[in-house]
Amino acid sequence: MRVISGTFRSRVLVGVDSDKTRETKDRVKESIFNSISNKLQEATVLDLFAGSGSLGIEAISRGSEFCDFVDQEREAITSLRKNILNLRIEENSGINFMDYSSFLEKTYHEYDVVLLDPPYKLDVIDEIIKTIARKKLLASNGVIVCLYSKNNELKSENNGIIEYKKKTIGITNVSYMKWGI
Repeated sequence: MRVISGTFRSRVLVGVDSDKTRETKDRVKESIFNSISNKLQEATVLDLFAGSGSLGIEAISRGSEFCDFVDQEREAITSLRKNILNLRIEENSGINFMDYSSFLEKTYHEYDVVLLDPPYKLDVIDEIIKTIARKKLLASNGVIVCLYSKNNELKSENNGIIEYKKKTIGITNVSYMKWGI
């Protein structure tokens, strides 16, 4: 697993040695970040279900100012910490060792980019988007990127947040969501 582009291009990341975590394929990651490249400069990012941090680290590598990484698995947090230290991005990173719902209830930050890549067996994306909308955690021109099994569907509208683009890559659906007009 590696960083695809930006400041840390081609740097190898430490993966998570656990069957509870699924790493995002480079092909999916590249497609996502090419689609949202105009949103990344100086952005504040939330990487829920961060695992080793590859999505949030990619965002920082491409110009994002800060990323809150959230994961509840000890093995994931260990790998994430190693990656952050190896890249010397401690000042650009917040490590949150807790479950997604606890983090969402405690935070009041507004994010420009939200990256949601939960385990495919968890059906939580619609619930998370409703919480983000209710608490207004997404910036007015921000984007939410959702990764989920191609066998599942999301609601196309959640409390004012709408899907504006969807792509299937292998076994993964990628939905892009924003505030509706």
